[in-house]
Amino acid sequence: MRLPVVFSALLAQAGALLAAFLAFKASLLFGLLLPWWGLTLLQSATAVVSSWLFGLPPWWFVIQGLFVPMLLLVSGLNLSPHFFLGGFLLLWLIFFSNAKERVPLYLSNETSCAALASLLPGHRPFRFLDLGSGLGGLLARLAEQKPAGRFYGIESAPLPFLVSRLRSKKSGVYVRYGSFWNENLADYDVVYAFLSPEPMAELWRKAKHEMRAGSLFVSNSFAVPDCAPARIVQLNDARHTRLLIWEM
Repeated sequence: MRLPVVFSALLAQAGALLAAFLAFKASLLFGLLLPWWGLTLLQSATAVVSSWLFGLPPWWFVIQGLFVPMLLLVSGLNLSPHFFLGGFLLLWLIFFSNAKERVPLYLSNETSCAALASLLPGHRPFRFLDLGSGLGGLLARLAEQKPAGRFYGIESAPLPFLVSRLRSKKSGVYVRYGSFWNENLADYDVVYAFLSPEPMAELWRKAKHEMRAGSLFVSNSFAVPDCAPARIVQLNDARHTRLLIWEM
């Protein structure tokens, strides 16, 4: 049975700290004193390797490797406790739902928006859903380019939701707070996802069960395991974005 991502990350970090402590104790037995930077490097490397062994996504490697070095750096700055409380609250408001939904905050760029707009109907009404609308920029731009459509977003992180809600004060854009797992996809002609590899298999099962025939499921960058898309649109941007399109 696979452990939850957060629990795996904590175990990897704790194991790395234990490895650094044991290395320190072993060095004393031989009359040596390992430098602090050496112990920190050992802990960081062990945390990264442990995260890989636990099967964590690659973006966790950066977090695990930098956690203790950044902790040591910040501890020497003599900052007010209010700084840490404010930082925690800010991160909580932005990444509140990441552990549960296994989705970091990705923002669709202008090139992705233009490519998506080319997939949408020109003059007839349609309904578009952004699963995890982030800061709402994509919906706002699409609504300007395709006034015949109705654009919906759902966001579960508090601060991005508030930003996207403020940006949606225009005709044809609707953003609500909640989890996309609770949203019925049958109501939409185009469903767009820019999530992560983690939820794609489960999300595809949901899409197949709920979406109507003739509707489109579009994933930015992340494929559905063992299910080839009907079309792939390769974008000419810095991150070599691909739009993977399934026709239901």
